[in-house]
Amino acid sequence: MKNNSLRVLVVDDDEDDIFLVKEMLKEGFPESELILDYAMKSEDAITLIDNCEHDIFILDLQLGKADGLSIQKHLNERNVATPVIFLTSHGNQEKAVEVMKAGATDYIMKSRLTVEVLSGSIRSALKIQKEKIQRGIAEQSLKVQGELLQGVSRATHKLLTVPDFHSAISQALEELGKAANVDAAFIFNHSPDSEKKPMCSLAFTWVDKKDFRGINPRVENLSYAELGIEEVLPPLIKKQSVITREMQGSNFPGEIFKHLNIRSLFLIPLEISSNYWGFVALGCKNVDRLWLEYEKSILEAVVASIGGEIKRQIEEEAFRDIVEGTSSRVGDEFFRSLVRHLAKALPVKYASVNETVDIKEFQCSTLAGWGGNDFVERKIFNALDTPGEEVLAGMLAFHPRDIVTAYPKFHTMLDSKIVSYAGVPCFDAQFKILGYLSVMDDKPMLDKKRTLSILKIFAARAGAELERKRTESAMRDMAYHHALTGLPNRILLHDRLEMALLQAQRNNGLVGLLYIDFDRFKQINDTLGHDVGDKLLQEVGNRLKKCLRQQDTVARLGGDEFILLFPEISNHEDAGTLAQKLLDTVRPPVIIGEHELNITLSIGIGLYPDDATDLKRLIKCADEALYLAKNNGRDCYQYYKSALK
Repeated sequence: MKNNSLRVLVVDDDEDDIFLVKEMLKEGFPESELILDYAMKSEDAITLIDNCEHDIFILDLQLGKADGLSIQKHLNERNVATPVIFLTSHGNQEKAVEVMKAGATDYIMKSRLTVEVLSGSIRSALKIQKEKIQRGIAEQSLKVQGELLQGVSRATHKLLTVPDFHSAISQALEELGKAANVDAAFIFNHSPDSEKKPMCSLAFTWVDKKDFRGINPRVENLSYAELGIEEVLPPLIKKQSVITREMQGSNFPGEIFKHLNIRSLFLIPLEISSNYWGFVALGCKNVDRLWLEYEKSILEAVVASIGGEIKRQIEEEAFRDIVEGTSSRVGDEFFRSLVRHLAKALPVKYASVNETVDIKEFQCSTLAGWGGNDFVERKIFNALDTPGEEVLAGMLAFHPRDIVTAYPKFHTMLDSKIVSYAGVPCFDAQFKILGYLSVMDDKPMLDKKRTLSILKIFAARAGAELERKRTESAMRDMAYHHALTGLPNRILLHDRLEMALLQAQRNNGLVGLLYIDFDRFKQINDTLGHDVGDKLLQEVGNRLKKCLRQQDTVARLGGDEFILLFPEISNHEDAGTLAQKLLDTVRPPVIIGEHELNITLSIGIGLYPDDATDLKRLIKCADEALYLAKNNGRDCYQYYKSALK
């Protein structure tokens, strides 16, 4: 098993049995990424065996007219050591002995097949296989010549101890070449975008000094045909090592190898994040150079270490770019930098940070988005019938290809020709979903583990930033709004009143200020309690808001006192018209629990610039007009100038 994945080949001529085994595997190995291949004929099974690497084979003993033992025989001939478990509907002790002698790991009757039996057999087989491989490696290591072992040790030591990446790889390659007793060693990087004409670049070179003839250590954009190894590209891409030799009529060697008189190559693929990244080429002048199995195994292991170092460097650089690009930023600047660096590091064409607006209705807002070459506009959207629906449910979403099949109504995907998608939720400290990170591409996403790992890391950072943003907004709201009614408080009222007066001064306009007090509110509060009083305040506050224009402000000063700012009025009568509307709107009974309450207002009106030209004086004028309204019997409004008469 590699990277917690389990690849299984099931060979059975009964589709129902294949389905049953698949479901049992899912249930029995929830911790593993299950990859299932299946065949119903022995010839199809042999094709899969020859072209794929599996962790376990599950074979039906009877395949129609064929016998599952024929597949076991093929495995034995190919020296395939993968564990084999035979299933049979009809069997006996003699058949079990025959199967086990043929090389099978286990033998299970289908009538006794359960999740526990199958998973237990597989785990046992994998454990035995792992122990067998470890024993084999240990036994081979005892046979390895001292020079090879010491050289491999030195190469590994370079990878672990040399701090500079390029120096570490170069020195490790040199130690590898010397240990393998070859004349030259190369590392080539495959160009993944050159599908029509496969290309690669020479990234690192070591040549025995005594035979050095002056080769450029870095050569870009070489075709496999130019290297003379075009024929071996398919097995390399399948992560299979290849030995190629100079033969009559063959194109090998290419110009670089011919320059050094290289006539034999041992090519070892480099795998980075489950993808073919390139290859290591160990070259010899001797066309008859033999590569023993223990040599190949050890060299492949060292090349895997080199691949691990290259992978680490690639991921470190990508991670560093994101961290450096976002570490000192907050707010919108952070979100914009994050999506741009995510798109570059993964790499994908599209990336976005989305905040939930109404998670129950799947309403979201794009805080920042990257569209390939530039930032995209912020927008409100509905995540229903999109992969975002999965993420808002708290899941990780990963669709490596053909996402149109899963989400045919995802119109953004159709318009942008998106084929792959990954998304990760952003949580606050209480694990509440605040939004999500998503990336999309017009090409398949092949590295699920790395993509989701990076997204999860920065989704945590984005979640913290979203929480900080919301906390900051809530604190700002608390500073400027009254907790009970949600209306602006005295601080916000003063800010808006100052702006209204300045604008009126510039435009030679009028501003109305209405000072409002509830009539006999204290009596209701004392008689029925503060809870009823609070609910009454809230209801009346809501009624007041319904009477306002967008530019008007109603604020609670405290107790049952409210002020209404009425800017941009055409004449004095407008303020009185509004006051009368407020009186009529509030006058109908308010039902609170089992209480039917009647409440009225007294309103005092101050006008700018007629009554006052500054904020404090204008409020005082409206307050004095309020007392006149109280003295005139309540449930009415009064202008300040009337108070002077």
